Amino acid sequence: MILEACVSSKEGLISAEKFNIQRVEICENLELDGLTPSLQLQNIGRLEFKGSKYIMIRPHANGFFYNSKHFQEMKDSIHIAKNFGAEGVVFGALKNGKIDFKVNEELLHTAQQLNLKCTFHKAIDMCNHIKQSLIEISEMGFDWVLTSGGENNAELGIKNLISMANIPNRKVKILVGGSISPSNCQKFKNIGIDGLHFSIDKNKIVNEDKIEAILEKI
Repeated sequence: MILEACVSSKEGLISAEKFNIQRVEICENLELDGLTPSLQLQNIGRLEFKGSKYIMIRPHANGFFYNSKHFQEMKDSIHIAKNFGAEGVVFGALKNGKIDFKVNEELLHTAQQLNLKCTFHKAIDMCNHIKQSLIEISEMGFDWVLTSGGENNAELGIKNLISMANIPNRKVKILVGGSISPSNCQKFKNIGIDGLHFSIDKNKIVNEDKIEAILEKI
C-alpha cells in the first residue's frame, strides 16, 4: 500500500523527505480543498523532495466545472508540472453531478503525452453515482482515484470504499483520503484499496508526530 502525503509548504516537503514518504501531492490553499500550487512551491518540491511528486491541477475552488479558459489554464499547468519534475498530476472535471468526459479525456491525453500519471481527485465524491463514476474513470485510463467513498471523511465512507474496491475488472487504483489519522489508518489496511492519502501541514504547521505514527502503523 502506497502512502501519499498532501503537502502545501516548503516545511511539509522537507518533512516528507525526512520521513522517506513515497509520494507527495503538492497543492496550495488546503482550506479550499487544494488548488494548483505556485511555480515557487513546485520548484521547492523539485529541490527538496526526491520521491514521486503529483501536482494538483485545479484553477479555482468554485466546484469542478471548467469553462474553456479554465481548461486551457489546466493544460498549461500540466506542462508546467512536467517541467518541474512531476511524475503525475491530479485533476477531475464534473458536469451536473457526473463525469465530464470531454474535459477529462482531453486533459488525460495532454498528461499521457508527457508520460505523466493521472489521479482523479476527490471530485468523485461529489458525483451522483460514485460506483458508476469509478467505472467510468477506470475505463477512461486514470491511474488513480482519490476518494473518501462519497462521504465527508473516509471512516464514514468505509463501506462504500470496500464496495468500490471490489468492483470487477477495476483498472484504476484507489487512494483513500479524508481525515486519515493515526487513530483510524489501520482500518483501511485490509479492505482492498491501494493507498492512503493524508495531510501533514494543514494550517501551515507540520505535524511530524502524525507522520511518524501513521508510518509505524501501516
